[in-house]
Amino acid sequence: MQNRYHQITSYWSILVIFFCLPIVLCGVSSILPTFDDFTTLQSPQFTSPWSKQLLPNDSFWRPWDYLFGCLLGRNITLFPTLNHIIIILGHTINALLVFIICKKLKFSTHALNFATLFFFFSPASLGTTLAVDGLNQTYAQLWGLAALFVYLKDSKKYWFWSVFIFIGALAKENGLAWAVIPPIIAYAFNLIQRKQALHDCGIGLVIAIVYFVARITLNVSGEITSDYLDGNFISHVKDLVQLIIYNCIPVDFISIVYPPSRNWLLAAVTFILSLPFLIILCAYGLKLLKKKTLPLLILCFFILASPHLLTLVSIMHNYAPLSMTSIIIAYILSNINKDKMKLTTITFVGYIMTAIFTDIHHFIYAQKSGYLSRDMAQQTIVKTGRKTKSVYVISIDDHTPKYSSFCVPPVEAFAWGLSVRFYNDFEWPKEITDTLIDISEKEQVTIIANQALSRGADCVWIVNNKNVDIKK
Repeated sequence: MQNRYHQITSYWSILVIFFCLPIVLCGVSSILPTFDDFTTLQSPQFTSPWSKQLLPNDSFWRPWDYLFGCLLGRNITLFPTLNHIIIILGHTINALLVFIICKKLKFSTHALNFATLFFFFSPASLGTTLAVDGLNQTYAQLWGLAALFVYLKDSKKYWFWSVFIFIGALAKENGLAWAVIPPIIAYAFNLIQRKQALHDCGIGLVIAIVYFVARITLNVSGEITSDYLDGNFISHVKDLVQLIIYNCIPVDFISIVYPPSRNWLLAAVTFILSLPFLIILCAYGLKLLKKKTLPLLILCFFILASPHLLTLVSIMHNYAPLSMTSIIIAYILSNINKDKMKLTTITFVGYIMTAIFTDIHHFIYAQKSGYLSRDMAQQTIVKTGRKTKSVYVISIDDHTPKYSSFCVPPVEAFAWGLSVRFYNDFEWPKEITDTLIDISEKEQVTIIANQALSRGADCVWIVNNKNVDIKK
């Protein structure tokens, strides 16, 4: 009886997650698509699954996204609910893998439970877990963690972790960063010798080379989106700071970066509540820097963040190094004296409650953005009054502030008219042409609309903030 009680208390974070899972699934499934959710490969696709989208195209090679989109194309009623379910289940599996890996590394019971809850509830995950198109980010991490687990279990089974890494890379390019993570972590905890670590990192580099050779050979476009190559040293430093802050501090960022909802008091309260736990982590972490383990774990954090730091960093990309942040936290907590764990537990409760509050606040705004997209689309359908084949959309940019996919301005929530097509079961309009004009050029709307009608458009939708006017 005592052993069973001990087993249950050893896995209490898993019980908390499974208790919260139905609530999370129910809530997140209510978030509707908006902005570019209608244009990604994770939206319903209606062409053959053997088309060029399965091959490297432009800056991407994400066949799993496209196959999933083809599944949605066969039953459009599954979108976006199935997206949310698969993403949340993937995130939950990732949390379980963090727990299992921490247990494999022989961290203390408190440490592995705290790290698991940290990962599951971290606001750094919200750009992925609240998104309709977060499938690739979630499963790139899942296969990377699976590769790490397999390697830690038996570092000689190169075939398994190599395959897992390649599957993760086909989910999203940053999954390839996991190619060198397993041997570094195994060496950090003295599970393998330095010679084997270097040898296996070499195998990881071979995996990366095979991947890039395949991309270059199979690429059907040869073009690379320039946005992914923009940036300078200062912007890369800012991106790194963002990744670290979002991964470590559960402050309510909506209250800081979104002007219409700016609330410095709320931001300060969430920061102060999370601060004691962070201070404890930093205090003990500094002492551990003299050993090789923590510096190598921090190196792994940078490796997982590097694909985005070298290209593009958005709120969604904070998810990439999150599991490594959790493992770092577990390692530090495992080295805290037992007599200090009571204080650490109290501060962690404050930290995790702050994180949950931030999660809920971001969820509410993401839900509102989806509802805004739906309401504008339904308004347009009613005003249009009939099925139309060809539509010209004029969006007036009034510079309404935006914060990622949580706080989407009306002009983007309308998604260039694609939201209307979604709420018409993808039946109409068949052709959408769009243009964006600045609010200072608003007097040009009538001229542009008349030109569009003269060129054969059935009607023109004029998007002005939350209102959509129809011109026929």
